[in-house]
Amino acid sequence: MKIQSNIGGIETAASAGGIVRKEERKVSAAAQAGGAGRDAGTVRIDPRASLLASAETSLGGVSEIDTARVEEIKRAIAEGRFEVDSRRVAERLMGSVRDLILTRNN
Repeated sequence: MKIQSNIGGIETAASAGGIVRKEERKVSAAAQAGGAGRDAGTVRIDPRASLLASAETSLGGVSEIDTARVEEIKRAIAEGRFEVDSRRVAERLMGSVRDLILTRNN
């Protein structure tokens, strides 16, 4: 099987030893030609990114699993008093399917 060197706008850059997109190479060449301003090597991050990082840090310690509820269910199963409400399960399952269909259509 032959491996192509140019797939979907990506070429291997022998001098850089990695993979570089054609557009990045064009921008870099233009910058070296003197057409770039002072901000050519500057990366700007949207201020909302710091809010996202802060939220991720805050939520990092929050468990996604309610361990107390899990233990309560385990005890109920062990004692034989756990009951499944099939109507509630069906309604939630249908809601999940509905949400999935809506998100795929949008």
